[in-house]
Amino acid sequence: MMRLKTSLLFLMISALIFASSQTLAAPQGAYPSKLGEWVVRLKPQASMKSDEAFQGVADRLSSLLGLKNAVHYHRFLTSSDFATFKLPANAPRNVVASLKQDAAVAYAEPNYIYHIVGNSNPDPNDAQFSGLWGMKNTGQADAAGQIGNPGSDIHVSPVWSEGVTGNKSVRVAVIDTGVDYNHPDLKANVDAASGFNFVSNTSDALDDHNHGSHCSGTIGGVGNNGVGVVGVNWNVTIIPIKFLDAQGSGSLDGAVQSIQHATKLGVNIMSNSWGGGPFTQSLYDAINDAKKKGILFVAAAGNDANENDAKPSYPASYDLDNIISVAATDNQDKLASFSNYGRKSVHVAAPGVKILSTFKNGAYGVMSGTSMATPHVAGISALLLSANPSLSYAQVKDLLIRSSDKVRALSRKVASGGRVNVYNAIHGIFPVENAPNDSAWKDVSVSIESAHPYENGKTVNYPIKVPGAKFIRVIFDQIDTEAGYDTVEVSQVDGSPVESVSGAKSQYTSDYITGDQGQVSIRADGSVNRWGFKVSKVQAIY
Repeated sequence: MMRLKTSLLFLMISALIFASSQTLAAPQGAYPSKLGEWVVRLKPQASMKSDEAFQGVADRLSSLLGLKNAVHYHRFLTSSDFATFKLPANAPRNVVASLKQDAAVAYAEPNYIYHIVGNSNPDPNDAQFSGLWGMKNTGQADAAGQIGNPGSDIHVSPVWSEGVTGNKSVRVAVIDTGVDYNHPDLKANVDAASGFNFVSNTSDALDDHNHGSHCSGTIGGVGNNGVGVVGVNWNVTIIPIKFLDAQGSGSLDGAVQSIQHATKLGVNIMSNSWGGGPFTQSLYDAINDAKKKGILFVAAAGNDANENDAKPSYPASYDLDNIISVAATDNQDKLASFSNYGRKSVHVAAPGVKILSTFKNGAYGVMSGTSMATPHVAGISALLLSANPSLSYAQVKDLLIRSSDKVRALSRKVASGGRVNVYNAIHGIFPVENAPNDSAWKDVSVSIESAHPYENGKTVNYPIKVPGAKFIRVIFDQIDTEAGYDTVEVSQVDGSPVESVSGAKSQYTSDYITGDQGQVSIRADGSVNRWGFKVSKVQAIY
């Protein structure tokens, strides 16, 4: 995090999404297809008057949706009894069922997508694509050499192969340090003329730091151009709005004006990889005004390894339903060691460790933070809108939360219980979490406590056993270790790790152990010891 100029706003990295009660489209199957499109054939008797029959089907479906002319169709040029129907992407399951069961319809099938044999999932030709583990994780090492878990990414490559690569009609305001609008991997996707610089109060929002350009490259680095990197969107309109200076600091008035400027422009999404300071009414009001205009506000959860449910981090923690708060993950689907979290207030998680993207002056570089996770989510949101412009911010949030891949290490850290998945969001696939039911946990009194202070240079193990338990989780009264160096760990009985915690926590609930025994350990390096930990109870499911 960058140091504040006015003790209010500074760089950090964010988290996303809040649930909506909107009914969304049923998935069209495991094979890729065009969103909301169906190939329909009439029954022989109906095909005698095909125009009337197709229109009748469309009218009946529109009536079922309660919206006049909500369903459209285009007849085949080659056959009078075939047509392609376009349903709203948020059409509920009963509407799809009605289409298939309509008296005039012989059958209705998803408008599937086909590819050249042997090249069913082509990757873009951008020279450094293999370095973008957040886009496609094949197990490659990150910039620090950590080997990744294949599939621990946002699953955007299959969506690109379906032809969903973004649209210039979707406008994303990057509120940050500015953007290198001359960068060869950004220039075609940046609307510099609509931007503004609230540091110098000029219309020139050129990046003099790197941070804003890096975020922009993740959202909309030009795709398939043979050079550099690629963004979630190959095509999009990025509007640079600068209020953070060359040192990465900005002030409240600049933040509020930046949001107000983007609101007046009528952007679809605001990407906000910054935060700090207390609750302020002016910042709340600015984001609320954006909400009234239907604008999604994607915000970094923060980089303090803090639980935002207990200690809010602004602007991500404002109680406004157009805010999506984003935590950061590494290339093994673990919560980043620095990332803030919160099962209620942090909505989703996305790649944010050792992320390669665009820098100022036409360069490329690696950065880490919830700042890097945020543009992944802003980019995904833009991609969803490019595929279905009718989606509201609430529907986008709901899609991103419910379609996230369930990840055990994230199950109690973010509202979605996992890491964002573009393919699932596009196709309405909603994974089910297999974690134990929260209401089934029973308290069991125990007494487990480290030395106070604990010893340097040692690992000490403390066994846990609850006879007959199927699952155990540990409730820590207190944890106090040297942050980033000394850890308290919860492990299975065979020593395989369940969770590792560093720093200061109170009333902290661990992830669960499978079976009736495991252990708590404290691992200390050779210097700086602190208080340690204490456990007065565990919880079990029998």
